[in-house]
Amino acid sequence: MLMLALLTGCGGGSGDESGSGDTESGGSSSAEREQNGGSQGTDQKSGGGGTTSPADTADTTKQSRSPAEVGADETGSIMVLEYHRIGGDPTFSPDWTISTQQFRQELTYLYENDYYPVNFRDLVEGALEVPAGKTPVVLTFDDSSDTQFTMVREEGDWVPEPAGAVGVLAEFHRKHQDWPMKGTFFVLPEANAPNNLFGQPELAEKKLRYLADAGFEIGTHTLYHANLAQATPAGVREQLALSVAEIKKRLPDYEVDSLSLPFGEYPSNEALLRSGTWQGSGYDLEGAAEVAGGPSPAPYSSRLDPYHVPRIQTGELAGQSQALFRYFEQNPGERYVSDGNPDVVSFPKGSGESLDTAEIQSAGKRIRPY
Repeated sequence: MLMLALLTGCGGGSGDESGSGDTESGGSSSAEREQNGGSQGTDQKSGGGGTTSPADTADTTKQSRSPAEVGADETGSIMVLEYHRIGGDPTFSPDWTISTQQFRQELTYLYENDYYPVNFRDLVEGALEVPAGKTPVVLTFDDSSDTQFTMVREEGDWVPEPAGAVGVLAEFHRKHQDWPMKGTFFVLPEANAPNNLFGQPELAEKKLRYLADAGFEIGTHTLYHANLAQATPAGVREQLALSVAEIKKRLPDYEVDSLSLPFGEYPSNEALLRSGTWQGSGYDLEGAAEVAGGPSPAPYSSRLDPYHVPRIQTGELAGQSQALFRYFEQNPGERYVSDGNPDVVSFPKGSGESLDTAEIQSAGKRIRPY
């Protein structure tokens, strides 16, 4: 359980035609020629039976505007942003720390530029429920540090400390009810303090319950930031099974679906990331996040490998968040833009070549080029 691993961070590197309602039409690509009858919703795994925000309960399937009117393109790219320490002592791990103010500024930018938060599992499972005209964005947090989630007493209740990541997100949601409490926390159950499930071990269960009830996702980052490229096959299974077991010990009904690879390092047998057991404990993961790599392909794209989802580290260097914000300002046609209907995949004619039509059909969704 080396604190050195945490101090050095997780990574190893830094259409002119109008729409026509729900009617599918022909097009030039195989995706555009696919005709799928019927539709069905996609179940989203959750834990904790928690509270639901007004934004979560909005019926995003009722459309007042056509895909063409909102510029829908559900073949575009999605940013998966990667955060570590939010505030706290900037000298503790300076390369992996941003200030509370910087985090608030990034949230404000995303909100004002029509982004909408979703969890990591929503991306890899193709279960994006995003209002029409909005672009999904995934906020991910590695290492479960105290700066992400410390609890303090307020009028007798335990609440998130306002300057930490969860406190900032809760405050942002109170001010902007249409920005739901979404984001994925990749946690370390047996790391040294202050990364052992956000510090405050006596409050670990309370914190995990708060996250699940609010709508956030809890994923694994291994037990203590283990380098899986250096682990034996049994060691990989041990790290993943026991880390999931530690989460479920505190949230028995919670389904852990997602993994963030420490250092971005993969085991030689990547099939071990999908499922396995160790001494009676098991895991069944739907996807894994890399440590860098740029924007992610869209769900149902043949270019999306759910176990190699690229991410964007926060910062101002090339390839980091500020540069990618500017890039999509200059290249808006490359953004994923939702049609608002989670059962339909909409895109301008000629943009559907990368779609895996068999996977879309298997998911009970329809294709709508316009």
